[in-house]
Order: sequence, then C-alpha cells, then structure tokens
Amino acid sequence: SYKTVVWSCSRRLGKSYALCVVAIEQCLKKPNSTVKFIAPTAKHVKMIIKPLFREILKDCPKELRPEFRTADNVFRFPNGSEVQLAGTDNGHAEALRGGSSDLCVVDEAGFCDDLRYLVQSILIPTTTTTKGKISLSSTPPKSPDHDFVHYIKEAEYRGTFVKKTIYDNKRLTSEVIQDIVDELGGEESPEFRREYLCELIVDEEH
Repeated sequence: SYKTVVWSCSRRLGKSYALCVVAIEQCLKKPNSTVKFIAPTAKHVKMIIKPLFREILKDCPKELRPEFRTADNVFRFPNGSEVQLAGTDNGHAEALRGGSSDLCVVDEAGFCDDLRYLVQSILIPTTTTTKGKISLSSTPPKSPDHDFVHYIKEAEYRGTFVKKTIYDNKRLTSEVIQDIVDELGGEESPEFRREYLCELIVDEEH
C-alpha cells in the first residue's frame, strides 16, 4: 500500500482541526510514536496549529496530556510520544530531518515551500523503518505549477486521493453556502471553484 494519502479540502471544512485530532490519536494509541506536523509557515504553526492542539487537549486527563516544549516546538506526551511542529518557510522544516516517524502530516500543503523536497528528502526517509504514513492536505494552490498539483494527480492515479467540497460539510446550511457563493461572484467564479469545490484552476490573468 502507498505511504502518501492526499486530501483536497474545501475551506471551512475543519481540516486543520481533524488533522490535529489524528496526530493526537496516533500519539495516545502507540507509545513512543513520533508525528511530524508541518504547515506553510512558522507563524501558521504558532497562530493556528498550536491553539487547535490546546483546544482539543483542554479536557484531556492530566496523566495523558502532553506538555509543550517551546525550545523544540514539540508536544511531548507522558507515554513517550511526541508531535514535532514546523513551518516550511526559511528552511524551518529541516528541523524535522532525521529520526523515524509513524505519521507525517502536512497541512495546507498547496502553500508549502518546496513540497516535493519536503516529502521526498525529509519525510519519506523517516518512515522507512516504521511503515509510517504521510498525509498531505490542502485546498488547491493558486499556481498550477505547485508541487501539490503533482501529488493530487499521482494520488488520483493510485487511488489514494480524497476530495471534500463545501457540499460535503454537514455543518453549513444551504443559506450559509449560498452566501459564500454570492460573496465570491457565483458558482462559476474561479475563487469559489478553487477554494470551495477544490478544482484546479488556471488563473485567467496568467
């Protein structure tokens, strides 16, 4: 079976929250697990990902709850598991190089710098002995040349591609969806099709 699963997800789907839950579940389920959790920038990690982890863990029993180690950017669990966080800007992802990992999660992969290098040279080698999985998740990138487009096409061919549009989001009423459609200029607008229908759009200005 293939290591890499690719998710193309609509905005407002709760994708980042779900990825954090998956990372925590891996750590609790298997002692001494290592999860590498990557987002586009260090700021994204600080402003979005860390608060999501804290929200999910706020009612976690004390004996299971991890502590956050600021110096290492790591959530360390009492059972020896850890989630290592990094952005891909300014070479920060190099901090995740080496060691082994049971799961690698890349959030907003369509906006990460050097995605193919990140996956091929940093993440895949850490899963060799663990048979760990790699999950790439994002809304489609603006540029059709972004590496994430390559991973979408590869995953479609392999049968490891999952697409979730705004219409798969059961939390949004039809009225809310219609408001979003209207705000973005209709269902045929490139922005709506890319951000909410997960279509690969070549910008008309290019």
